[in-house]
Amino acid sequence: MMGKYGKLMAVICLCTLLLAGCGVAKVPDTVDKPSVAVNKEGEVTVWQVGLFDKAEYVLSELQAMATEEAGRFNSSVGKSAAVAVENVEALEDGSGKVVVAYRFDGWESASDFLEENLFFGGAADAALKGRTAGMAVKSVKDGSELSEDMLRTAEGSVLITDMKGNIYCPGKVTHISEGLTVNPDGSIDTSAAEGTVCILYQ
Repeated sequence: MMGKYGKLMAVICLCTLLLAGCGVAKVPDTVDKPSVAVNKEGEVTVWQVGLFDKAEYVLSELQAMATEEAGRFNSSVGKSAAVAVENVEALEDGSGKVVVAYRFDGWESASDFLEENLFFGGAADAALKGRTAGMAVKSVKDGSELSEDMLRTAEGSVLITDMKGNIYCPGKVTHISEGLTVNPDGSIDTSAAEGTVCILYQ
């Protein structure tokens, strides 16, 4: 759970965040699971999903609280649009769940606001910064392994996180960490993985 969301936590039991990583996967019109999507410009959208007690709260109140939290964060970092509340809606499937969608100007803002480990960038640059240390990935095509040394010189970009959920990447995913699976829509499911994971995409 995320420590910064005192007020939100009182209103909604947020599920563990997920990161989305996938080649050309398209985010569905209705997101009903924790998810993360990264676009080619580096923006990040995160969908938080949790139960919502309609007997005590209304969506407008939840949206107001989420917007207040976002504004407070923007002021603290000196940016007007580091994070914005994109949407707050209740699912119409009878589950009682509500989805809060946040849009961030980059992985740094998302990581700081959510207090989660999230990074994406060039594979070589990530290696220089020590972010791929001890990591190995396997091909989604044939399962062959790409060692840490090979990953250090690999072409493409990596998404590294310890967030759990569905991840949508801005390119084609070629290699993933142990424990990750490719969903039918092309997104990457990190929910069964342990610790920090890595996704290589082109």
